[in-house]
Amino acid sequence: MARVDTDRVHVLGVRHHGPGSARSVGAELKRIRPELVLIEGPPEADGLVGLVGELAPPVALLAYVPGQPSRAAFWPFAAFSPEWVALRYAVEHGVEARFCDLPAAHTLAGEERV
Repeated sequence: MARVDTDRVHVLGVRHHGPGSARSVGAELKRIRPELVLIEGPPEADGLVGLVGELAPPVALLAYVPGQPSRAAFWPFAAFSPEWVALRYAVEHGVEARFCDLPAAHTLAGEERV
């Protein structure tokens, strides 16, 4: 397992979709210049991070169970979302970004009945 230098780990607590939080996140990312940005969201969406530069918010990630539209989850991003600001920072600065939450596949998995 890789050793983590805890002096280089920064956790930015934010209020979702708050413009003030978004400004603060942007300023802090510029200050700390991270090597990796982790954002709350399903890791299944990691492959979509590169599309951020091509999109204009509002946008959202959507996960659902095929044939059961009531079993769905979404992660919205607006221009004033701290998460969107962090994603844009990563893409614009060539920094790796990943989502770090419980996989949507686990969240949406149903209970098996025997």
